[in-house]
This record gives sequence, C-alpha cells and structure tokens, in this order.
Amino acid sequence: MSDKLEERRSTEKDEVRHYMAKVISSVDSRATATEAAQTMFDTGQGSVLIEKKGEYIGLLTEGDISKRVIAQIKKPIEVPVESIMSQPIITIEANKLMVVAFLIMEKNKIRHIAVSENDKIIGMLSLRDFAKYYVRKFSKRTK
Repeated sequence: MSDKLEERRSTEKDEVRHYMAKVISSVDSRATATEAAQTMFDTGQGSVLIEKKGEYIGLLTEGDISKRVIAQIKKPIEVPVESIMSQPIITIEANKLMVVAFLIMEKNKIRHIAVSENDKIIGMLSLRDFAKYYVRKFSKRTK
C-alpha cells in the first residue's frame, strides 16, 4: 500500500473527541429565542442545548432561529426556545470516527450533533469542525 493511502487510514486521531467543542452552552427551556441567540453570540457557537430540570431536552441552532422565528416573522423576544428546538437530541459517542459523525449528520440533515461519553453529553460537533479535521488530516502529506 502506498504511503499516501496509509496516511488516510483512520486512527485514534480521527475520533470525534479531538474536534468537538468542549464547552457546552445551554439555556433554560423557558428562555426566549433572543436569549438563546445572545448565548450563541457570546460563546461563538452555532447551537445551544435546551435544559429543563437539569436535563438536556433539545437542541437549538442558528438555523432553527432563522427558519422558525425570523422567516415566519415572529418576535424572537416572545418565542420560547422549547417551542422551536429540535428533539430528540442526536448524539454520537466521543470515540467514534469523524466520518461516522458526518454520515449521521448527513442522514439526519443536521449541522450540529451532541457528543457523548458514558451517556453524558460532553461536547458539540458542528459542520465547521470538519474543516479543522480535514486540514489536520491532509496537511501532513509528504512533499
């Protein structure tokens, strides 16, 4: 097998855990779309988990706000996140490969996926993280 093909094989460095955002942003289920958008802005993330009684019950993304609030000419300050969040939360285990994450996201037509370990959400992975992954994976080629 050629060296170039060998470099493309999956390794432990291809696991989701190495590319996910480790900071989890969340808002209470009673928060408004405006509050969720402000949290996303403040954290630089494109999604927030929705929390109710200490448990994550849904996920809200910038796209959700755009499609379910702005495009429908609703007032973001009046729209509770619980009414526009996506559920159930789709997750992937942290030790799974990035290619598996991509296929799950493509199948479910989503751009954000929660990362879990031992049934606990420990991070978030977005399509933006794949750019970082591919740069790291393929920039190590020998000249």
